[in-house]
Amino acid sequence: MKKWSAAVVIFLFMCLFPIAAQAGVVPSIVLDGVTLDQRSGAPAENVGNAVMVPIRIVSENLGYQVKWEKETKSVLVQKGSRSIAMMAGKDIATVNGRPVELDSPPLVKQGTTLVPLRFVGEGMGLEVGWDNGTKTVSLRTAPPVAEQDEEANTTPSPSLKAELQSIRFSSNRLMITTSGEVKPKLSTLGAPDRIIVDMPETTFSESFIQGQDSTSDGSGSIVVTDSTVVSKVRYAMFSHSPSTVRIVFDLKQSATAKWSLGDNHVLLVDLTASNGESASQPALPTDDGNKIVIIDPGHGGRQSGAVSISGKYEKDFNLAVGLKVQALLQKHEDIQTVITRQDDTELSLQQRVEMAELNQADLFISIHGNKFTTPDPNGIETLYSRIESKTLADVLHTHIMPVAGLKDRGVKMVSLHVTRETSMPAVLLELGFMSNPTDEALMLTADYQDRCAEAIVDGIIEFLGL
Repeated sequence: MKKWSAAVVIFLFMCLFPIAAQAGVVPSIVLDGVTLDQRSGAPAENVGNAVMVPIRIVSENLGYQVKWEKETKSVLVQKGSRSIAMMAGKDIATVNGRPVELDSPPLVKQGTTLVPLRFVGEGMGLEVGWDNGTKTVSLRTAPPVAEQDEEANTTPSPSLKAELQSIRFSSNRLMITTSGEVKPKLSTLGAPDRIIVDMPETTFSESFIQGQDSTSDGSGSIVVTDSTVVSKVRYAMFSHSPSTVRIVFDLKQSATAKWSLGDNHVLLVDLTASNGESASQPALPTDDGNKIVIIDPGHGGRQSGAVSISGKYEKDFNLAVGLKVQALLQKHEDIQTVITRQDDTELSLQQRVEMAELNQADLFISIHGNKFTTPDPNGIETLYSRIESKTLADVLHTHIMPVAGLKDRGVKMVSLHVTRETSMPAVLLELGFMSNPTDEALMLTADYQDRCAEAIVDGIIEFLGL
């Protein structure tokens, strides 16, 4: 009888206080259908009547830069002309210079700044939702809204460069014949495991479409029976503006992919199982003892980065320096250089990381220009996220400072996506403030870009011991 009474009490308690039963549940964050990784730092949580989410995780997955000032406990989130500033414990934030009242003040836990969910939607232009039953935060990027600088910020879609003429898969190698040179972008997806190959500025040729009996748009699939890695290869037009062909490997097990270019515009994509199994010939990188260096010009496409005081875009400065570094490195036979973008291509932060990992790079160097809300800050700073990268950061900074002639802002440990999620030594270089008139005037000169590129290459050579 006592046991029955105890059970009734427990049942009534659970009915009256259902929240207590889920007190330990960590809310998940889903951005455009993808669940974000919250394993580092403090995760999202309910605080009083507000759902609090980690601003860095959301921001960096949207291509924002996040800067934390420890002394003032303030955080600055920037992307292009958009800026968000807030301070821990203060219930007023600033969005593009406009004060916004917060439901709850930001709080700092485990080095992570948590902010109210509604503010994330207002500050970043996201559609937000909260499912109390599943404890899920849903975030969706809204369609782009025209801003004041849209005409200057919009880049025409690149012209078509190639047509896909044939596609074949054998022995864990995909062979694609095209009418022109194509440089693909590789990425991965989980649950289930897939590898994505995007072919920019490419479409299906008329002869290829006519050969697809079941479809009129060129899409199709290859069922694979002779591989322990791949079960199916699917292909279709992913986008018409800009024109992009997407190929998807449906995997039987976790794998990595590398691409290389063969003769007569044949694109080769080789797959290797995580346990090392591969039936194909090695592609990029080759086992020739060369060091592989990834040069990453920040931003690109719609992500203009900082806009200088004269209206110039950071993405263009980054690319100019990156191409100069690539050209200088290509003179060294013992270095193989991979550049994440050679034109005004838009890449996500994770795509840049994946490119470095898939190429098994020895170094990753991201090139940027800096910006602040006032014109006063100036100078150069070198950023890294993991202790393994500090030596590389120190060496590069030592080479850059004497030739740049700008203020030395030092070498700093900062949590940035591309330097945090890569496994090789990785550094992000801020080569001056585009919001400072003196820095900007110098940064936009070919002479300054040349000097920075030469210093970066000298630092790479010293670090690699070549």
